[in-house]
Amino acid sequence: MANLAENSIKLRNQDNLNTMSYYDDVSQTIGRTPLVKINRLNPYREVTILAKLEKANPGGSVKDRVAKYMIEDAEQKGIITEDTVIIEATSGNTGIGLAMMCAIKGYSCELVMPESMSIERRKIMEAYGAKVTLTSGDLGINGAQDYVRRKVSENPEKYYSPNQYDNPVNWQAHYETTALEILEDTAGHITHFVAGLGTSGTLMGVAKRLREEVPGIEIVSVEPESGQLIQGLKDLKTQYVPLIFNQAILDQRIYVDEFSAECATRGLAMDEGIFIGQSAGAAMVGALDIAREMHDEGRQNVVIVVLLADSGEKYISGSLFSTSETTESMAVKM
Repeated sequence: MANLAENSIKLRNQDNLNTMSYYDDVSQTIGRTPLVKINRLNPYREVTILAKLEKANPGGSVKDRVAKYMIEDAEQKGIITEDTVIIEATSGNTGIGLAMMCAIKGYSCELVMPESMSIERRKIMEAYGAKVTLTSGDLGINGAQDYVRRKVSENPEKYYSPNQYDNPVNWQAHYETTALEILEDTAGHITHFVAGLGTSGTLMGVAKRLREEVPGIEIVSVEPESGQLIQGLKDLKTQYVPLIFNQAILDQRIYVDEFSAECATRGLAMDEGIFIGQSAGAAMVGALDIAREMHDEGRQNVVIVVLLADSGEKYISGSLFSTSETTESMAVKM
């Protein structure tokens, strides 16, 4: 009887194979991230703020989109082989995305980052099997980029750098996916798009498509004030300017200090239940600034979409979410 039951189960499973729903690998789950309304942190009820939660990607950030596109583009062009070592300078999230993609596809991966980045990022990359090389924190991401250029120039047959800062595939990933999702989820009813500026790929790609589809859309970048360290964002006054960056596509640039970014990060967790990283907190500061401007001007039917780039898990070893800093609600402070 046991054998008959086992055979019956096997037959039923075979019959169901054609109706099963699953993904061939985890990279197919990248994208289609949710758009969530901000409520308690937004005091301007005539202004709608919608947060695109990129933490929902399998690697935990918006950079999964870019990593997938850059690796698959290099494969299609025949640039990389099974013996190629993928090497990239990263502040963390692109590195995690690349480490994940290399694990899926079987490539060796070396990620180079400033030692000042959070320990969680390093540990996640290593968990995916990547080698992590640390450069001087004083040199920031510039030092990591210089290291990668040197390694590739010394041994171009061994190493390939996707070079997220200069690779147009970076912004194309967002033109084809992120922007399209925003247009579909808002039905085109969007007045402002706000995002942090790192490699600039997200802003460049999303802005290009939104400008084609939504007349009068305003594009706002959020950047760190000079001398302020906000992990994931780039100070273009002191660091290398990505070749894919086009300032003309921006309507406004908002500069945020580290303290304000941290307050908004904690506020999103405590008052909205959204656990995100520091650069996403900075982006929320920018969105709230725009909401305040629209309120003061008496504008109606304002819909701000702010992209929250990653999750908060990569920052818990520092003081960002320490008990002493999070004992009271941030809603009033914002």
